[in-house]
Amino acid sequence: MKNVQIFAVVAGLALSTLCHAQSSPTIVNTTYDKFDDRTEVSTGESGVVDAIARKKVKQDLRFQVSYLCAGNTSHCRPKNIELLFASHSSYEHIQSTNLVLLYNGRRVRASKPRWRSGDDGAGNSIERITFDIPAEDFLRLALAENVEGRLGETTFKLSNANPSGMRALANEMNSPARGKGE
Repeated sequence: MKNVQIFAVVAGLALSTLCHAQSSPTIVNTTYDKFDDRTEVSTGESGVVDAIARKKVKQDLRFQVSYLCAGNTSHCRPKNIELLFASHSSYEHIQSTNLVLLYNGRRVRASKPRWRSGDDGAGNSIERITFDIPAEDFLRLALAENVEGRLGETTFKLSNANPSGMRALANEMNSPARGKGE
């Protein structure tokens, strides 16, 4: 019953997102890998609001959402959705093993993270932390008015750009399945 309710809400959201998407630039990216025969569907990377790190210092924390589909299509129902956080910091998030998101009085806890550090291509340090959450939790987050989170010791709020991208991604997931060129 819950899945039917979520699908009905997302279907209604899909129509409004489609109307909005026609008048704004693309916020969903799709990349097909013909060798692996899979499509990655993602939002653009965008900043979160009020990211306050463990040293009580404001931080530039970036957010992106993605999922994979088998074949050359962006329309599938994945089991999990990836939430990626990127920060131009040096080991600020190395201990960030917990992600908690709050929305509409509810809590979502993400899986154990995958953490990478490296270079952003311009010589600056960058950390990337990826968490998986169930698709059903993602759909609920996409519909929420406000989402707050805690990544390790850093607190933040999703910006207006984040839910727009999440809703567009939810719309893509719930569109009828079809291959490219159909």
